[in-house]
Amino acid sequence: MDEQRLKRSASLTNLSDPEVKEVKEEPIEENDEEVLINKIGEIDNVPLVFSPIGERYNTLRYLEEKKPTAVILYNSDLSLIRQLEIYKALNDKLHFVVHQVQYSNSTEEERYLTAVNNETRAFESILREKATLLIPRTWDVTRDEPPTLNVNTRDLGAPVPEGVPARPLIVVDMREFNSELPTILYKKGFEVAAATLEIGDYVLTPGVSVERKALDDLTQSLQSGRVFKQIEQMLEHYPNTFLLIESNRKFEAKIVNGGPFQGELTRYCRDIRALLCSLVRAQPKMKLLWSISPENTAEYFAELKISRDQPDVEKAVSLRSGDAPAPTESGPKDSKKKSKPNAQILRSLSSSLEGVAKGDVTSIMLNNEVTCLKDLFTFSSQKLHSTIGTHADKLYNLAHFDFSQSST
Repeated sequence: MDEQRLKRSASLTNLSDPEVKEVKEEPIEENDEEVLINKIGEIDNVPLVFSPIGERYNTLRYLEEKKPTAVILYNSDLSLIRQLEIYKALNDKLHFVVHQVQYSNSTEEERYLTAVNNETRAFESILREKATLLIPRTWDVTRDEPPTLNVNTRDLGAPVPEGVPARPLIVVDMREFNSELPTILYKKGFEVAAATLEIGDYVLTPGVSVERKALDDLTQSLQSGRVFKQIEQMLEHYPNTFLLIESNRKFEAKIVNGGPFQGELTRYCRDIRALLCSLVRAQPKMKLLWSISPENTAEYFAELKISRDQPDVEKAVSLRSGDAPAPTESGPKDSKKKSKPNAQILRSLSSSLEGVAKGDVTSIMLNNEVTCLKDLFTFSSQKLHSTIGTHADKLYNLAHFDFSQSST
């Protein structure tokens, strides 16, 4: 029987050979019933592999080793179905069929349909989030080493070789050399000009000035009000004024959740945030720069100096806090028009005068008839109503209160 089976197998193999046009099949004896049964319906050497549904890696190994053409799922599992789909996609030339055994209108079918619906909703949620996500814009900010740093300095007085571009200039206040930022700027290829500046700490261009504040220095400046005056003076001379808030390695342990005014950085976190918001509202033309390190600050300076003129050192040194820019010829000269009220004076008056809000103090200081508090307290009730409005009665009673009367 084995010899006849081998002969029949050889005959079938020869049928697949294109060079063989006609193959004569050897006759089989009629009395051999087992051979006839094998010839009619039985397939030889067909393995049947049983695999539990939870063993994911064993299933993948069986698929790769056995290369099955049919899979029967007794228990429906969505993750296993996805693995079979991947197997079919990787073996697209293979005839592969999946049979799923399942009762209709059963809890098993309901669990399977619920898993499919959850997967569909998850993909829809991903598509919605992808449609509304902000696309990150990243630029390559890495720069080559400045060529001027490679110039041989042993040849004293030797000219700079041709083709070497001039180093960008930054005017730095002398007091800033206590920090590491000027040294890093020099290493980045900037020409650092040290000078004594009254307006600003760093002058990048004729119209760009930067006031640098470390976190601890910013806290003291906001509490003392010094930064309010500094920013106001810088805006008088530079149209682009930046307040640089720079962190450092010593503040990393004190920063909580990425916020510079959180944790135990300062005892007056809430007050500092309020004062910083007051500074931004009082000087809307001021721009804020947040930096995590001096290296990051140097990158900011490089971006701000792109396609801009070099600063004038003599002009930056000559600026004084009391000097104001000369009025332009095209602008009208109105000597009677008052300037914008100082934010500190507004807060002091609004907290001291009874019934007077910040908006009322602003209208009072912008009124040409009021030059001081004496004029305000000597107004009649009718004139005070026309100047202030609804809160005039409280202020009038305060101004005309008789202190000689004894309290009962």
